[in-house]
Amino acid sequence: MRPDGAWYTTIAPGASRLFRGRHYRRVAMTDGRVIVTTRRGTVLLDAATSDLELTSVRGGLLLQVLATDSSSVTHVFEFRPRHRAAGRALAGALG
Repeated sequence: MRPDGAWYTTIAPGASRLFRGRHYRRVAMTDGRVIVTTRRGTVLLDAATSDLELTSVRGGLLLQVLATDSSSVTHVFEFRPRHRAAGRALAGALG
């Protein structure tokens, strides 16, 4: 998957997803890894796809992909309509 933009945030176990702020980030998948960076290049997530478990995929205006890591932190990726293919590729790699 080539790098595409998505809104991204993490949610600690027991926290509400409703009021969590999301920020627009670059999401890329290379060599079985998911890498999320800021626009300035700071790495926020660098995890193997095997370390993330696909929780759910929700379609709507934005394609939302939810994944959980081994410490029960939920990673939320929301893709714009024009980036749905990237979201589906991410979901396919995680699921």
